[in-house]
Amino acid sequence: MAESRIIKRNVRFWGKSGLQLTGMMLIFMVVYGFLFNMGSSRVFGDFWKTAYFYGGIISVLFAMIGPVSYVGSYLPLTLSFGSGRREAVFGAQIFCVVYVVSAYIILVFAGIMSSGKFNGKLNALIAVLFIFMTAIGQLVSVAQMHFGMKGMIIGIVMVVLGIVIGIVAGIGFIDQIMAWINRIQTNVVWTLLAIAAIVSIALYAVSVMALFREMRHYEVKA
Repeated sequence: MAESRIIKRNVRFWGKSGLQLTGMMLIFMVVYGFLFNMGSSRVFGDFWKTAYFYGGIISVLFAMIGPVSYVGSYLPLTLSFGSGRREAVFGAQIFCVVYVVSAYIILVFAGIMSSGKFNGKLNALIAVLFIFMTAIGQLVSVAQMHFGMKGMIIGIVMVVLGIVIGIVAGIGFIDQIMAWINRIQTNVVWTLLAIAAIVSIALYAVSVMALFREMRHYEVKA
């Protein structure tokens, strides 16, 4: 009974936080979709292309920013309110999963509306990026909790670098990147994606273990 209450409490708190982050991502998509097509005669037709393009960049970046801002800040808060350490880490994973799954579904839908088809290779790449960036975000949140102010500076630098690199790569090189991917044989692409997925999942597992380890020794400061 007590275990059931803990699970429900975690799902409500962390799940809600994950959906809030997805809501922020969705707002960015809609705003960018209309903002960059104001005055266009095909505003609704072009909306999906713009929303999908910028939504892809923003949603993947949020996969890293979310754990850095929410996990690094909320875990100490939940401990101070009496949450168990294992429970808190479990809750943080609910946050990450809820955001990644909901944001990914929205992004896939926007991609279908944009191009009229399901792009398997691109969607697989985006899924891998979601996992990889989530792992990086959790590792940065561990650094924040372990090193204090130094860790916070590392987190800020990582977030800023991620935003800059993501925007530059997305705006400046996305066409070249996709053209390069499309030139590679299909079986090679899927092999590379499988390797990237394995590496990303392994890195995510490492980030969860690092978070568990940090939480065992973490002391909430008054």
